[in-house]
Amino acid sequence: MEMSICHRETELSSVTIGYIGGYGMQLNVTTDYGIRVVLYLAKKNGIASSNEICMEMGIPCTYMHKIARTLKNAGILREVRGSTGGFVLQKDPDNLSILNIVSAFEKTMNINRCMEEDKFCSRDAVPFCPVRDLYVEAQAEFHNKLNVKISHFLKQS
Repeated sequence: MEMSICHRETELSSVTIGYIGGYGMQLNVTTDYGIRVVLYLAKKNGIASSNEICMEMGIPCTYMHKIARTLKNAGILREVRGSTGGFVLQKDPDNLSILNIVSAFEKTMNINRCMEEDKFCSRDAVPFCPVRDLYVEAQAEFHNKLNVKISHFLKQS
């Protein structure tokens, strides 16, 4: 089984999520794994070893260190040391959203370059661009869709 998981790892580079009338964005596969880790820990409501998480969620164990480091740096999980150690959520599932997790992994969440803080536009058209208003609306809808709390998913299972 470990062999097939490692093989899948090389074939996967991103995960597509659909939103806003069929438009899509590519999330890094590590982001998807991060979401899986958080959902597993929230459902378990306790400590889980990295091997347990990897086996239960189909995550290559080679990814776990990177995922855990990112989630720890974001204040989402903490590591418990010792023979019965592992990982546990640091935030309550009611105070943690998919958007929090995605934001921890993705370099940007903006759908267009003009949506970045510096509002770069190769035409210098940000103040009068008719399409930018659509981007602003789509961006708000996208963030709203991902702002679902982790506890929401626990109630569904």
